[in-house]
Amino acid sequence: MRFSLIVAACIATTSAALAQTPTGPFTGQQQEAFEGPQVIFTPCMPSGVFAGTAQLCDTCCSGCHTTTGWSFMCTIFPHGGSYFFGSAGGPVEYTFPTPATKFGGYFGSNSGSPDAQIDFYDVSNNLIGSQVASIPADCQWYWNGWTIPGGAARIRVTGLNPWGGGFVDMDDMEVDYGSAPPVSYCTSGTTTNGCAASITASNNPNVAHSNSCQITVANVEGQKSGIIFYGLAANALPWCSVGGTSFLCVKSPTSRTGTQNSGGTINACDGTLALNWNAYQAANPTAVGNPWSAGDKVYVQGWYRDPPAPKTTNLSNAAELTYVP
Repeated sequence: MRFSLIVAACIATTSAALAQTPTGPFTGQQQEAFEGPQVIFTPCMPSGVFAGTAQLCDTCCSGCHTTTGWSFMCTIFPHGGSYFFGSAGGPVEYTFPTPATKFGGYFGSNSGSPDAQIDFYDVSNNLIGSQVASIPADCQWYWNGWTIPGGAARIRVTGLNPWGGGFVDMDDMEVDYGSAPPVSYCTSGTTTNGCAASITASNNPNVAHSNSCQITVANVEGQKSGIIFYGLAANALPWCSVGGTSFLCVKSPTSRTGTQNSGGTINACDGTLALNWNAYQAANPTAVGNPWSAGDKVYVQGWYRDPPAPKTTNLSNAAELTYVP
């Protein structure tokens, strides 16, 4: 029995250690170069970090510090720009209201001792893994980054030195935020030629509209006019009171995008409707939902002509999108 418990504990520890995968330099959804007004020994970074999408605090004292250079056992200067971050008080923690799925940046040490321990915690404050950041004690900069499959709501950085865990310097940090992928919901109507149109989205949009988000309605009847429309809440009402199979899956108020032709072949199910979500939002800044914030949800559906059908039209199913930072 004792052997089984030991084996189970080893397996659990190994799984936690492998939960974060080292990754090379990347450009994240948000960057932090610590180039704002200089911060001199405060408990937390006053305006947060990563454009306000996260917080960075010293865990014990007023140790958060940005500087143009720092001498201790050696002297370190910024990796880029004019300032970098360090803590003289102790370990520091990043906290993420939207869990981070990728995190990294350039680390250095002026403490005379190498390396730092990076602890990752989930939204329930459970430790999900620990990694060692490789930081030679030479006042130079070294990339360390990780992919975090389950997402981390908190990341703790502790210097492996005799100085209370502080004196880990950071600059040009990167983060990605995760969310569930776009999901389909509701029921497609079946056309008079047996077509059941299906809507998908390539990605969730982000607030800056730099994250590619292409919406596609496939299996539309060929050579029919149609539109893609969206709203801010889900619905599930029959489109026709008698005889129809479609449902209105998006609640009013809605915004209609431009009319388009499905292409394809008459009486076949090879037509398509498509929308570049970012381009539409950029061209229509007063459309429903603007301006968008992280966490906002969008409900998207396709509508197209089907003259022999009840109400002479049919609808696809719908997709739920969630804005990320």
